[in-house]
Amino acid sequence: MRAHGLLLVCCLPLVHTGMRRADRAALVQLFRLLGGPYWTHNEGWDPDGGTDPCDMNTRWRGVGCIDPCDFYRDGADCAFGRVTALNLRDNNLTGSITNWTGIGDLHNLTYLDMSLNAISGSLPAEIGQIQNIEIISLSFNKLDGQLPTTLGNINSNGNAKLEEITLHRNNITGSLPTEIGRLTDLVMLNVGLNRMIGSIPTQLTNLTALQVFYAHGMSLEGTIPEDLGAMTALRYLNFSENNISGTLPPSVGNLGMLNDLSLFENRLSGSLPLELGNIAPLRNLRMQNNMLNGNFTEFTTLGNLRSLVTLDLYENAMVGDVPASLQNLTSLQYLYVDNQHLRPVRQRYCGQRIPNNGKYNCACGHTPIETQRPVHFSRLPLSVRVAQLMASANAWAGIIVRHDYVQMTSMVCENMHDTNFAFNSLQVSGVYPD
Repeated sequence: MRAHGLLLVCCLPLVHTGMRRADRAALVQLFRLLGGPYWTHNEGWDPDGGTDPCDMNTRWRGVGCIDPCDFYRDGADCAFGRVTALNLRDNNLTGSITNWTGIGDLHNLTYLDMSLNAISGSLPAEIGQIQNIEIISLSFNKLDGQLPTTLGNINSNGNAKLEEITLHRNNITGSLPTEIGRLTDLVMLNVGLNRMIGSIPTQLTNLTALQVFYAHGMSLEGTIPEDLGAMTALRYLNFSENNISGTLPPSVGNLGMLNDLSLFENRLSGSLPLELGNIAPLRNLRMQNNMLNGNFTEFTTLGNLRSLVTLDLYENAMVGDVPASLQNLTSLQYLYVDNQHLRPVRQRYCGQRIPNNGKYNCACGHTPIETQRPVHFSRLPLSVRVAQLMASANAWAGIIVRHDYVQMTSMVCENMHDTNFAFNSLQVSGVYPD
């Protein structure tokens, strides 16, 4: 009996594990795949079995654990002791994550942050087996390959709400999976600054709780979904620096909580929909460097955007003067439009030639300031009011807008120069040969 008893004792694990075996195996796999011995902080991590992540005295750095197992009470096959959080942010993780199949065993993981590292490879399909996660952050890495369609399965059998996916600044290719549209609790989706192509799936308009949607700086094409307005919780929308074409759908007017709409450097055409004027909180409207070719004057609801701080429509192909309702934009600080819209300036400085300075903004009609993305910018003498107020694409700001617009349009001008003559040199205007 004594020998039998000794045999039982000798066969017990040296460590009375507090963590479910599958969860612990997933952590060990991650450690070995992503250069664990060289992490900036790997305190406590022991892939050889000497310590346990759930042991309060030997916790593994960055690992959260709940309900640890007790070997004597729960037995060797304990199903408790789950990993609930994994925070390895900015920790010198290197290597490919493609074969981290163990992530699918972390069913109770609620928080995953491995951003600001040098992780390569593609996200494993097993990520879709997680059932209780709330935040996934893998931004600022070197991830490549396509996003797995199994992302849409996350939490499909659980109770948690996945609220954030941030994958920006990687090398992810392929298209946005339509299955992401199933994640209807998402509040933030940031996939910008990757190498993705294809169009924006219409299924993403199902994300009616989404407040932040960034898909900028890539090669997306196609059109903006017609039902964009269904995403009524949106506050920040950025599809800039892509190849998106077509028109801005009228349903955009249903985005009644939108603060920032950035669609610049695309191939959008047509007119600005009047429904834009319904977005009372809108502070920044950036649609520069597109192919808009409608009549600017007909955008009569512009004056409803009384919270607007930035209006940038520079480098488009629209015709017509600035809408008269511009004078209602008493919060406006930055206005960038093309020369052809500046009839009030030509009217005010009747028969005079006006410096052409490209993309230019001046604050409150007094001190010129550089634009965020200056194009042929030059600082003008303070004594030259015309240059201060309205160079090529000048700006009125704050309450100055109303005063200057009324003053300029009240002038009588019987010999107003056309846009080409007023804003260009005599050579460019064709008056004198080069």
